Amino acid sequence: MVAACAVTALLCASAGAQASPGQASVGRAGDGAVAGGPTPRSDNWHGPVVTHPGQPEVHYARGEVCPFPADATFPVVDMTQKTWTNDAGDPVYAVISGPLVMKVTNRDTGKTVRRDLSGTGSLSYPDPGSSTRVLSGGDWGVGLHTDDGPVHNKWIVSRGFMAVRISESGGETRRELLELEGPYEDLCKTLAS
Repeated sequence: MVAACAVTALLCASAGAQASPGQASVGRAGDGAVAGGPTPRSDNWHGPVVTHPGQPEVHYARGEVCPFPADATFPVVDMTQKTWTNDAGDPVYAVISGPLVMKVTNRDTGKTVRRDLSGTGSLSYPDPGSSTRVLSGGDWGVGLHTDDGPVHNKWIVSRGFMAVRISESGGETRRELLELEGPYEDLCKTLAS
């Protein structure tokens, strides 16, 4: 699904064998655009500019997200991102879609699972010019670190709808789970069993 992985959020959809998904509902956020909905229009928006973002490997140290060290590689990456900007050239909205497959490994045990992340999601920029964005949509995932909130130390793969605010300041990235509805998988639990 969505792949703003370049902004440190992992996107994932279910594929293959999986742990029993949980169910969740975390409050509503009014500042995220809904994936699959109509593309917003504004007279002062420009674009879209089309790019094909790559997806770097992800390496989590023990305790950063899961209680064990974990890696993610992406054997299939063919995403397209369409980005609209404002008059100042700052991004205001983006749609990301295309094939993305993730292979995740628990480095302690060697257990590996694959997840198909293919699909469509959106990025909105509630404060153009800042380093804050909201990644939203269905069937994607995010690694929530120790300093993130209100949920942390989880690698959530949503199969419903999820929205996460991602902010960068002073070289630090912080993720805030704004909404999580419907079934989901915690990859840390899947890889621990």
